Amino acid sequence: MNTKKQDKTKKKTRARHSKYDSAWKEVIENFFKFFLEFFFPEMHDKIDFTRKIEFLNTGLRSITASSDLGDRVSDVLVKVYLKDGTPRYICILIHIEIQGQPRVDFMERMYIFNYRTFDKRIEEGAPVISAAILTDDNEDYRPDEYSVRFCGFELRMKIPMVKILDYKLKPEMMEKLETSNNPMAIVVKAQLKNLEVKKADEDTKFEVTKEMIRLCYRQGYSRDDVNVLVKFIEWVFRLSKAFEKRLKEEIKKIEEEYKMPYLASWERDAIKKGMKQGMNKEKMRTAKEMLREGIDLDTVAKITGLARKQIEKMLATSH
Repeated sequence: MNTKKQDKTKKKTRARHSKYDSAWKEVIENFFKFFLEFFFPEMHDKIDFTRKIEFLNTGLRSITASSDLGDRVSDVLVKVYLKDGTPRYICILIHIEIQGQPRVDFMERMYIFNYRTFDKRIEEGAPVISAAILTDDNEDYRPDEYSVRFCGFELRMKIPMVKILDYKLKPEMMEKLETSNNPMAIVVKAQLKNLEVKKADEDTKFEVTKEMIRLCYRQGYSRDDVNVLVKFIEWVFRLSKAFEKRLKEEIKKIEEEYKMPYLASWERDAIKKGMKQGMNKEKMRTAKEMLREGIDLDTVAKITGLARKQIEKMLATSH
């Protein structure tokens, strides 16, 4: 493969990752309490949800930017307070396998995320708790421990880890999935369906996408919750533009069926445009913080997905 084709392939891979990355982050930020309740109930029970939950994703990007930590990880850093009043940082990594190859260094990278977060916020004295979600289809890939032992020295980090595939493989987890009204059940079902049809034709993917979206409406979630879940489903299955148009018509029919006011196409487009603008602003804020941390421009461009010229223009106008 020549250099141009390799660069084009890398750009497409990064674009796919960026969509998954945004999809998972939006789900976690909108359904954080439900997310912990479904995947990490012990953690959920110790957190005081009456106090402010702070999402610190920008800070995590600057923490990890100087290392080649891979392109298939979505990261979320959250500051919470426990019921006893003490603060904690929860570092959640979603291992997103686009290429279907497990990462042998995943736990090493988990450790790097953990200690760098702790080091950056050490003055607060708040421990950093790491957890992971694995979305790949390799039944044997289950990294949950990082350790070093040598001549009396020992370092060990073990994390709570959830394998999405287990909701298909383990009867007790399958039962939980089928009986739960938690929005995360929709997320898991979408991931599992995607694993089933990832090599199928567009017509099959379209039908599965349509049924997953119908399920969102059937569960009786609020309008805002349905919008977040539908967007996640669309991102997961990634239909072509031709099928996206058909899907819009199907969503309109489903909304009429469930008597939910239909959001006109121009309203959807306006929302998408607003979200895109918001994402670009967030990327610019991230870039500025990373540059203040002394991170080089090329690395900032790679991490944020912004073009080098955009960053240079931002620097020029800010002086």
